[in-house]
Amino acid sequence: MKIAIVGLGGVGGYIGAKLCALKDEHEIIFIARGEHLQAIQQDGLHILDIDEETTYYPSSALESTSETLDIIFLCTKIYHSKEAIKSLSQAISKDTLLIPIANGVNSQELLAPLTKATLSAACVYIVSHKTKPGFIKKATKVFALILDARFQELLEPLFIRAGLRVKFADDIEKEIWKKFLFISAMGSLTSYYEKGMGTIYKEHEDELRSLLQEIYSVAKAQGINLEEQEIDKALHTSSKLPLDAPTSMWLDIQAKGNNELESLSHYIILKAKEYKLSVPIMQKIYDKLK
Repeated sequence: MKIAIVGLGGVGGYIGAKLCALKDEHEIIFIARGEHLQAIQQDGLHILDIDEETTYYPSSALESTSETLDIIFLCTKIYHSKEAIKSLSQAISKDTLLIPIANGVNSQELLAPLTKATLSAACVYIVSHKTKPGFIKKATKVFALILDARFQELLEPLFIRAGLRVKFADDIEKEIWKKFLFISAMGSLTSYYEKGMGTIYKEHEDELRSLLQEIYSVAKAQGINLEEQEIDKALHTSSKLPLDAPTSMWLDIQAKGNNELESLSHYIILKAKEYKLSVPIMQKIYDKLK
């Protein structure tokens, strides 16, 4: 099969690197741009996994391709996903499995009108980011990829061989909201206070809990089968993170480029208005950052 990983940042870079273990049976294609692409083409993709650095080489590293792809892991930020799919339109058929992995809950809704591919939702837990062209740093042992159980027969053997921890969920929307609960709250608060995730938990635990409750209330109003204990689980996860661990949203805001404020923060405000809910903490954060 031809398997493409589109977007080689903290998420796509790590997943793509591990999938390089499949090169003897499948074509592993990295899709990236600019200096990052050039660095990978010249010297491979370097992954610093806590303290251990390993270099990975895909079958090819390209800016785009027109060859029909069997599986696409779309790991761009949600604000770049439409552009990425349009650029690969010639490589996508109705039999292509397209798996967006982004920090949002509406990726499929955004992409469905743009592609004839089969869409499958997914989410990932990882603390990683690109440090410079060709280099990805994974800061903790945390990694869990959750995929749609409808595609378990196809995908599970690939990830077993790649040595990646995966879970297949019958209710993938619920799993995505579990992730969104955490990353929406943490992305918003780290950006607001300009502090790492561990520090947010240490210094602002009560506010973090209240913000998690706001997001949870929106999920329930939307009919998501989310248990309230997920709030405590999110807090427990936060307590284990390094004090300076950044979120991708905070890094993007610091870089003064495109960011996830609309998909992670404003989305909750818009849905809260739709369901006549009050979300004062998220509103405060959005008012400062917008």
